[in-house]
Amino acid sequence: MSASVCLFAYYSTEATLAPHTRHLLAQIAACGFAIHIAASGLSEAAATLLQSTLLTGPVPVTSKVYSRANTGLDFGAWQFLLSQGCARDATEVLFANDSIFGPLLPLAPIVETMRQENFQIWGMVRSEAVVPHLQSWFLCMTREALDQPAIQRIFSQPFSEMSKDEIVLHGELGLGLAIKTAGLSSGAAWSSERGLARLLALNPMHTDWRTVLRSGSAPFIKTELLRDNPSGIASTHLWRKEIPDPGFFNPDWISAYLASTPPRNRSKPAGFRARLVQALASEDRFHAVIALFLGR
Repeated sequence: MSASVCLFAYYSTEATLAPHTRHLLAQIAACGFAIHIAASGLSEAAATLLQSTLLTGPVPVTSKVYSRANTGLDFGAWQFLLSQGCARDATEVLFANDSIFGPLLPLAPIVETMRQENFQIWGMVRSEAVVPHLQSWFLCMTREALDQPAIQRIFSQPFSEMSKDEIVLHGELGLGLAIKTAGLSSGAAWSSERGLARLLALNPMHTDWRTVLRSGSAPFIKTELLRDNPSGIASTHLWRKEIPDPGFFNPDWISAYLASTPPRNRSKPAGFRARLVQALASEDRFHAVIALFLGR
């Protein structure tokens, strides 16, 4: 078994893979990770077909695909892969999922930079919302860190019985507290420790999406931001202009996804006052406020 393993949470009802997700998996593989995919919602036959499909195309991706019930969201999927022994002999474990567009720039230099820091746990983006934590959509840890009792307790919870909010609380936020409790060294490719961000429980991948992207340290855009825009961020329609290298990441992949995937957030859009506060709290506050008032 590879010393570096990626546990990838994927949801689909069909044995297909969006081009942007195939791109992500290829970039992860290029960093030396052996990939194990928890295909939530797929039958065993469909999972086998998806595994063979990944081996075709311009950039073949070798992976093992596992069928599982669609319960517990990402933490449930990672818990399942851990129970299958996918990371048993790994010295480095990457937890990732399909909730992002990217990387929009090569991933290997970023991963190598973070590896050289020798953190026991590191993530692509650190958030100050509620409690300081590493966002779980791209989270890497050493074997030593994974084996810590505080970390093991996180992955032993009954995620399949939890709501989405409960999984965020007990999984992603709980992991932030577990890292602190265990005294593990941690870091992020991109972070900002603005007190206002923590006070307002802001998600930097929403309010600061252009700042994060332009830093080059975490070249990703959340699918939720462009598909649902739950926080009413005024600048999301500018996403195509922010693709740094269309030859590396094809912006048409995003267009195709948005055209075929209806919004999932049915809640009432944030009011103007709430969006103004978010814009003022953004790292890119000048342009965020301008975009809010001009609608562009």
